Amino acid sequence: MSELITSRPRADFRMKLLTTASALALLTVAATAARAEEANRPTVWIEGGWHFENVTGGDELFVPPLNADVIAGGFPSVTEIQNNLGKSYGGQGRLTFQPKGTDWLLSVSGSYGRVHTGKDVHVEKVIAGPEMKKWNNAVPVLNLPFTPQYNAIADHKSTNNESHAIIDFQVGKDIGVGLLGRATDSIVSFGAKYAQMSTSSTANAFDEPNPTFEQFSYTGFFGLKYKIHTNFNRSTSVVERHSSFRGIGPSASWSNTTQLFGDVEDGQLAMDWGVNASLLFGRQKAQTHHHSSVKKLFHAAYSTVVNTPVTSTRSRMVTVPNLGGFAGLSYRFTNAKLSAGYRADFFFGAMDRGLDTRKSTTTGFHGPFATISVGLGG
Repeated sequence: MSELITSRPRADFRMKLLTTASALALLTVAATAARAEEANRPTVWIEGGWHFENVTGGDELFVPPLNADVIAGGFPSVTEIQNNLGKSYGGQGRLTFQPKGTDWLLSVSGSYGRVHTGKDVHVEKVIAGPEMKKWNNAVPVLNLPFTPQYNAIADHKSTNNESHAIIDFQVGKDIGVGLLGRATDSIVSFGAKYAQMSTSSTANAFDEPNPTFEQFSYTGFFGLKYKIHTNFNRSTSVVERHSSFRGIGPSASWSNTTQLFGDVEDGQLAMDWGVNASLLFGRQKAQTHHHSSVKKLFHAAYSTVVNTPVTSTRSRMVTVPNLGGFAGLSYRFTNAKLSAGYRADFFFGAMDRGLDTRKSTTTGFHGPFATISVGLGG
């Protein structure tokens, strides 16, 4: 019995010793692997890419004289080609530095986009009036039935330009947490954001949409003669404008990379997503100019009404909230990463897009992107 009692403490001691030795061995292996991973981890990442985005937010529409007549006559309105920006395209880049032995990251990133579009609309229609009588010089002393016609016209031209640049300076920390039951790189960053954006546009309209026909008669050498008056209204209009915003302020972001398949040594597919916010303080500017005239022909007499040209210049300090986010997939290695996805960035009330008075408008950019990153050092 005494031998049995003595052997149990010895067995427990040996088990504890074995467990302790195994734990130490595992910790040593883990520490060695961590040091190896740390030694292979790049300290600098350089990223470059491309984006193709929609631009949201538009100018207050300029409505020229006779616009209602243009639409009633089946012609396109000049308002249809204002704010015709289309797609913005541009590049983006990022430089990230993560010192050895730390989870802190320093980064500077930039994005630039621009778009230029032009539109030219020219529509002509033959407008026929009711059958009337008209003196025919080829057949003396004869008034013949005649259907008058007139070429109505709408001629519109516009150009629209937009450009923007956004720069972020941030300090972040990798707080790596589990997400969806998988290993995740999760980086929370704070810093400053600078944004500048500008738009400019012109539109010209020439419209002659609504001819009318009038029968009249007079007594000539050969007796009663019939003639036809063609009456019309003709308008000419132009509008030019430019608006801009420049601002800087504090920013914060949260980005995540969640492993899906594989490992970074042989190639790993991962899901990327993130959100960002900032509060920008800056100056909002706008310059607008428009003028128009209407020329009338009635009973063979011309009259012209020229509207007084209107010019407005505005400037004021504004506070602009900014919210954005992205989602995509990446394929990464130890020293390289390929990414593609969709992103959006909105600046609330950033631009003054009014015509004669101020009208703050939210400007946003959203669309697909693709980037390639290369890691240096290690």
